[in-house]
Amino acid sequence: MKNRGIGKRLFSSLLVAVIAASLCFLCTGCNLFLYDEIKNKVIDNTVQPVAKPELVRLIVNAISNKNNVSDSYSAIPEKQLNGISYSVFTEYVAILRSMSSKLGTIRSFRIAGRTESDEYLQSLVNTSGYESVPDNFGKLDLIELDYGETLKSEKTKAKCHFFISEDETGMAYLSKDYVTETVAAYNYLGHYFTMLENGNLDGLFSLLAPIYDSDIYINSVISAKAQYISEYYMLKVRSVRSEYIYDEITPFVVSVTIPKVIDDDGESMTNHTVTLVSRGDGNYDLNDEVPWYNDSAAVGVFDRDGNAVRISDVSLNEERLTALLGTPYYYREYEPTVAEAALTGADVKIRAVYPGIIVTILAEQENNGEWEGNVSGIVIYSDNYTVDDQITVGMNISELLLIYPMLDEAGYTFNYSSSRFDYAVRFVFDDNNNIKSISILRKELNSKN
Repeated sequence: MKNRGIGKRLFSSLLVAVIAASLCFLCTGCNLFLYDEIKNKVIDNTVQPVAKPELVRLIVNAISNKNNVSDSYSAIPEKQLNGISYSVFTEYVAILRSMSSKLGTIRSFRIAGRTESDEYLQSLVNTSGYESVPDNFGKLDLIELDYGETLKSEKTKAKCHFFISEDETGMAYLSKDYVTETVAAYNYLGHYFTMLENGNLDGLFSLLAPIYDSDIYINSVISAKAQYISEYYMLKVRSVRSEYIYDEITPFVVSVTIPKVIDDDGESMTNHTVTLVSRGDGNYDLNDEVPWYNDSAAVGVFDRDGNAVRISDVSLNEERLTALLGTPYYYREYEPTVAEAALTGADVKIRAVYPGIIVTILAEQENNGEWEGNVSGIVIYSDNYTVDDQITVGMNISELLLIYPMLDEAGYTFNYSSSRFDYAVRFVFDDNNNIKSISILRKELNSKN
């Protein structure tokens, strides 16, 4: 009985030992995969920091080739990693690699001097909502990558920059706060592009809502903007995401150029820039200046009964003008400006005022006083007339944005081309954000005055 008891105890001890060994193996196996846990050990202050050029070289090696990331990370002393985990380091250098690869193959790097670094950094701060560089970023040094003969000069920018930090003792390091905020800004803009790619209007609304926080941007206006921007990318953008060129990636500003976008003429290609600007409080402003395109080839003027008032693009004389609008209650003839006369050959400028509308005509006048010419400008100042039979004086700015969602981005002005002339449409508002007047002006004449 005693031997059997000893056997049981031996068996139990062996079993415990086997289980413990298995647990140790499992924990070791987990740690092989959780590389961050290995790296996030107590900082050994006896390890000497690497010099600034060597730290930059290690980072540049990781940017140049993803196969170098592990070796570069391991070679950077803990104190110079500032608590940055392996996964964050990997993501950060991958972002810079994506930016750099569009320019060519890295041949060398340059550490900018203090004056150049400060000036470049200040330009970023001025663009952003930051008042100054946060203290937790350290003193930032500008690093510029050089591509030698591999530089793809046809791209939008010939330089790739990033920053490293320096503490009060002069030790170079990677600021954890700088790196993580850079990654966050980059991912925020990437999320915006993903929403557009997927046609996710609810997601777009969520991203746009914090930006358009004025009272005029009611939810339906923001939804209309999301719809318009989504359609613009679907119809106009010809670049795939992998072709987007990142010109700047920092916590302050992230700027990207989309290289292939159909231009206003509907045929040629241009590029389009999108910029994410940090407000400095964890929020962002997204500047995507999507141009406003009028759906129709021309803008129509209609009377209160919905009848088109065809006075643009047609040759008028006093008889035809009276037939179209009636007898004006104010009529005057002026001498045209030098620019107006040179552009149109006109020798008389006529202003006729009717209830709700003012018409200006540039015409050639005969010796007997008869004239003939074309309308150079229309001003609508009451609800007797509408634009496109839907926009009237007195309409609130929010109602206008439901019809023309991106008009605010264009300063409440847009251009259109008719069969003969180019026109600019402008809206003026009163103190209550209601339309006070609408003007339709010959664009080339207006730009010369």
